[in-house]
Amino acid sequence: MPEPSLVNKKTKGPPIPKKKTKMSIMIIAKQNHAGIKSAKTVYKKLQDIADVHLDLSTALRIRKPKGTAVKKFSGDLIITLGGDGTFLWTAYQAQVPILPVRIEGHGFLCTIDYKDFLNKIPQILSGNYKIEKRMRLQCTELNDKILRKIFKKTYPHALNEIAFSRKRPSKVLRLEFKIGDTVFDLVGDGVLFTTPSGSSAYAASAGGPVIDHSLEAISIVPLYPFNSHIRPIIIPADKKVEVVLKSNNCALIIDGHTGEYAKEGTKFYIERGDPVKIAHLGDHQFYEKYKKVFVSHNIFP
Repeated sequence: MPEPSLVNKKTKGPPIPKKKTKMSIMIIAKQNHAGIKSAKTVYKKLQDIADVHLDLSTALRIRKPKGTAVKKFSGDLIITLGGDGTFLWTAYQAQVPILPVRIEGHGFLCTIDYKDFLNKIPQILSGNYKIEKRMRLQCTELNDKILRKIFKKTYPHALNEIAFSRKRPSKVLRLEFKIGDTVFDLVGDGVLFTTPSGSSAYAASAGGPVIDHSLEAISIVPLYPFNSHIRPIIIPADKKVEVVLKSNNCALIIDGHTGEYAKEGTKFYIERGDPVKIAHLGDHQFYEKYKKVFVSHNIFP
């Protein structure tokens, strides 16, 4: 006899099988010819077999009547079509897992290439993929010395980096950052605080170490320090770093998408934030990508 909770209450017979619901997917495309072309293709392939949503900009470009704000999407999966930039733009707004598909560029953060993705759509719709939580950083601004616990501003989480940089080419930036009880004074172009994911981006160009994306750590990379021997340093992810601006010449930029100018005397805290959920269909091949981009100089076509 079946369990009471599984019995069909109307007939007292076998349970009524649940209807299979379509997977809810959002498509976000890079806003250029390649991105919009790929979005049209993917939309056509999915529209009859999934509940497909488009972000506002992509819906407008492919002439669909209704788009959905990324922050409001609460479905199963977001598919980004572009490169690392498209993925980063999506990551700071999304609440659901993201499958970043590379259609052009290096795509170091992307977990699958476009052609391979098209062949594996049935696998994706069956839910046969893995979800990885990738570390992000949180930046909190504290303006008032007395009311810091009340008046504070938290910026969008950074998957790549938080950059403090000079806003005028003719002026150097002066700041200090504190790890534990040790204070470091920095004069130069600025400083980067990066995640392992961001270590292969701007930080690598600035001379920082490339860190396996599966690790959790914070990399601090000075940007052209003036008259200083301070070097890049990697610290545990559970450390909180305090940053204080010493000159009124700073631009705060998060993942290249958001930011603002900050005033002299402003204090910030940099610490581990909530992770982003990334979907992948197999091994990441991190070291293979590292070899192609940084060792063999065989840049992706």
